[in-house]
Parts: sequence; structure tokens; C-alpha cells
Amino acid sequence: MPAWSLLEAGRDPRLREQMFDSCVLGVDPGVANLGLAVVARADRKVSLVWAATVRTPSDLAGSSRLRRLADAVGGAIRLDAPDAVAIERLAWNRNQVSALQVARATGAVMVVADRAGLPVEEYGPNEVKIAITGAGNADKHQVRDALVRIHGLRNCPVQADAVDAVAIALTHLMGSRMRAAGRIAGPTRVRSGTR
Repeated sequence: MPAWSLLEAGRDPRLREQMFDSCVLGVDPGVANLGLAVVARADRKVSLVWAATVRTPSDLAGSSRLRRLADAVGGAIRLDAPDAVAIERLAWNRNQVSALQVARATGAVMVVADRAGLPVEEYGPNEVKIAITGAGNADKHQVRDALVRIHGLRNCPVQADAVDAVAIALTHLMGSRMRAAGRIAGPTRVRSGTR
């Protein structure tokens, strides 16, 4: 059974039929565990369509693990037709071996998104924490709590990677409104005080 087919299990089939103003696939990259979440906005209401953690067995070859991750991301894109992919930017201050694995997973996700014609935006961990909780030093529990209490995503998962994917997708949705407003307003002209 393909990895992406497992993603359908956690989805509400009624949400698939709704039309969304904007829909984002959030990704928390990793080779052992990859968090995926689809967050959508209809009118002014944000909803969590689904979230899951894709796990790859450690006894598989690295290339096979990356293919499984790519298949899961591709399946999510086919199922939900997001407008964009938001991914957590790698923090290089971590262990170099794990950073390399995260970089590989990030690359696989970016290739799949590009093949699907989707824009990819990256967000740093602190950027996501500030957008969701208002504090750059928030821990994972505080991020999940803010997603439920402040942002109203009551069906937020408990797995850390899936929660991070939800937060990344929501960060993108929140920022996309501001980016859209900036495009509509256009450049501002500054008038000189002299005539």
C-alpha cells in the first residue's frame, strides 16, 4: 500500500467536497518522520483538513526512504490540490548528521512540489512559533495549545511532526493574506514637501 494512501484514513470526506479560498500543504521535513498537514481557509474561517506523520523504516536504503516520502507528498498534492507548499526551513545549528537527513527530505519535497507546479515557501522554526504563539521560544506543547485555543483547530493531532506541519501551513496562510493585501495596495508614493 502506498504511503500516501494511508493519509486518507485521517481525513474528513466532507471537507474534500468544499471549496476553499486557499489551501496549503504544510511539511515538517525529516527522513524517519515527515509531518504533513493540509490547512484551508474558506471566507475567513481556517480549518484543518487533515494531518499525519509519515514514517519510514530505518532498515530501508536512504533512496527508498526518500521515495516513500516523495510518494506521500505527491499523494497529498493529488488528493487535496493545495495552492502552495509550506515547509520548515532547516536549522543548521542542530546535529550535522540529522541536518543532512532533513536537507535530503526537504529537497525531495521541493522537487515533488515543483513538478506539481506549486510554489514552495520556507519558514524558520522561530518564525512559525512567533506566528502561532506570539513567542519565539515556545515549546511544542505551547504551539499545539495555541493551534487549538487561539486558532480554533480543535482536531489538531498530538504527534509532534504532524503538529509542526499544521503550524507551518497556518503560518503560510496567515502570511498569504498580508502578501495579498500588499499586492492589492500596490506601491506607495511618497510626495516631496516642495512643489
